[in-house]
Amino acid sequence: MILLELTNDLLLLPLVMLVLLVSKTVADCFNKGVYDQIVKLKGLPFMEAHPERYMKHLMAGDVVAGPIIKFSGVEKVVTIVHALQGTAHNGFPVVNELPFTDTPELSGLVLRSHLLVLLKAKCFSKERVLLGRNILKKFSPFDFAKPGSGKELKLEDITIDKEEMEMYIDLHPIINASPYTVVETMSLAKAQILFRELGLRHMCVVPKSQDVSPCSFLWFIRRIFASLS
Repeated sequence: MILLELTNDLLLLPLVMLVLLVSKTVADCFNKGVYDQIVKLKGLPFMEAHPERYMKHLMAGDVVAGPIIKFSGVEKVVTIVHALQGTAHNGFPVVNELPFTDTPELSGLVLRSHLLVLLKAKCFSKERVLLGRNILKKFSPFDFAKPGSGKELKLEDITIDKEEMEMYIDLHPIINASPYTVVETMSLAKAQILFRELGLRHMCVVPKSQDVSPCSFLWFIRRIFASLS
């Protein structure tokens, strides 16, 4: 455009466009654009708009791995604390098991920030029982809102003694009971498109058969795509 402004000759426009088209095509044959390379060098979590070709020949169940870090609907405090200490995961699947259900089933997804809010408020019980949504009366909607940068609650800010570690905490009131899930037979390429187009952060892979425990296949799609990229 600068060249056209200097010469004031619109007849150069087709030639300039042709040169740009050829140069861009030739450059793409050797490497990606400079901005794409910067994103890759800095390790930023960027997902391409289109899946890789080999993903069309894979199913979501082909790339799952384990063991996954999950919680029961009513979980021990010490289990939650150790999981938060040992990982930096943003969310965890919640699987209902005996005695709350006859067979293991995916109950939902719980966020790390919401777990920290419950731990700080010490909504514990000595017995493994369902407390119900009544415990939410202790909180305001802003307690579970996303905090500003640098203001998020950290596990180091919470003090829990040994007696409280052996207590239980009911996760049902704070879980997302309808997380995005895909069956193990879904095309991996379709799963990536769904993940990116909806702007998701978590997606779970669940078994197609009712006879298989969700614990066998439950995995976060985010980790799959991170390992394949």
